[in-house]
Amino acid sequence: MKSPIQLFVALAVMLATATVAAQVYKWVDKDGKVQYSDTPPPPSAAKADAKRLNTGTNSSAPAASTAAESPAAANAPKSLQERSKEADKRRNDEADKAKKDEQAQKIAQQNEGRCKEATRYKSDLDSGRPITRNNDKGERAFVSDEERAAEIARVKIIIAESCSK
Repeated sequence: MKSPIQLFVALAVMLATATVAAQVYKWVDKDGKVQYSDTPPPPSAAKADAKRLNTGTNSSAPAASTAAESPAAANAPKSLQERSKEADKRRNDEADKAKKDEQAQKIAQQNEGRCKEATRYKSDLDSGRPITRNNDKGERAFVSDEERAAEIARVKIIIAESCSK
């Protein structure tokens, strides 16, 4: 029968080999020096390789050479700087979308107001009742039939532009 100490030692050895596996990055920095790190290289790195080290297996076996080829490297945790940039980009995109939505809503409200005003004015023009305006001298003058027809054509264009949307 095995003693509890032997079982504990065997379990500790098995756990130790499982935790030794790590991702190591190798890259050439801007000065031309080769750098090794357990964190992903900066975007300015000229040449970067990701390798998985595991002392429990044959370490001479070739590892994936680029992040694009290695699914583990592609799923590697992102650095705080990368996550911060992504969050800033998302916030900027959401702010831009909110501005565009606000502008679209403002334009829709303006079009709705123009549509109501133009529709009311067209009904006044179509009614045949006399319509007066102030002329250049500031005197009230009646709108002629030609002016009424021109106004009706102008109002129809406004209605087509602002009411159809």
